[in-house]
Amino acid sequence: MSASAAVLPPLYTAIEPLTAERHAALRVRDAGFGYAGKLSAVPVAAEEIAIASRFYPIVFAAQAPHMPVAIMGLKPDHNMHVDADGKWVDGRYVPAYLRRFPFLLVRVREGSDEMALCIDPKAPQFSDTEGEALFGADAKPTPQLDRAFEFCKNMEVAMQKTKAMCDALAELGLLHPAAVQFEQAGKPIKIDGFHAIQREAFQALPAEKLADLRNNGVLEVIYAHLLSVAGLPELAAKMG
Repeated sequence: MSASAAVLPPLYTAIEPLTAERHAALRVRDAGFGYAGKLSAVPVAAEEIAIASRFYPIVFAAQAPHMPVAIMGLKPDHNMHVDADGKWVDGRYVPAYLRRFPFLLVRVREGSDEMALCIDPKAPQFSDTEGEALFGADAKPTPQLDRAFEFCKNMEVAMQKTKAMCDALAELGLLHPAAVQFEQAGKPIKIDGFHAIQREAFQALPAEKLADLRNNGVLEVIYAHLLSVAGLPELAAKMG
C-alpha cells in the first residue's frame, strides 16, 4: 500500500490494513485521551469549525494546502486540554480527528479512488482481551467495526471538502502569514507561524465572491476563525 511509505499523519506511529485474517482477535476499548497529550494542534474539518472555535483558536497551517487546525497549546508537545490522567477537559468539544483515531482510511495506491480501512496497531485503544470485538466468529465485521468505518468514511468526505475550501480561499488571496502580538505580565508576546484570513483582503472581495462564499457556507467558517484567533492571548495567559 502506497501510504505505508508516506509521512504518517499526526498521532499515528504506524499504519497497516485491517483484515480479519490478521486481526481476528483484535478488540477496541476506551483508552482515554492520553495519546493526544502531546498534540499541540489538531486538524479540524470545515464543518467542525463553528463549534470548535467556541473552545479553541482555529488557524490555518503555514504549509499548503493550509488546512485548518485547532490550537491545543502554545508549547511544543503539550495539549493543555488533556489532564495527567488522560482525561479531556469536561464540556469541551473533542475534534473528530481524535475520535477517529486509531482508524484511518488510506488510498490503496496513488491516484486510486479505492480506499482501505487501516489502523495504528500500536494504539492504546487496541487489546486482545478487553473491549468490543472488531470481527465476529464468522470473520465478518461487527457493528463496532461498521461504525468505525462509517465514521472514517464521513470524515474523509469532510476533509476533502475542507481542502477544496482552503484551495478556494487561497485562490481568492485570503490566506496570509499571520501573527498575534500582545502583552502578558508586562512583557511583549508574539505568536506566529500560521496562516489566517487577512481582513483587508476579505473586506475587498467583490460582492459576487462574497455571495459565493455565503452560498457555500464558507462565510460562517471565516467569521468563526477570525473571532477564535482573538482567543490566543487568553490561551497564552492560561499557560502562564
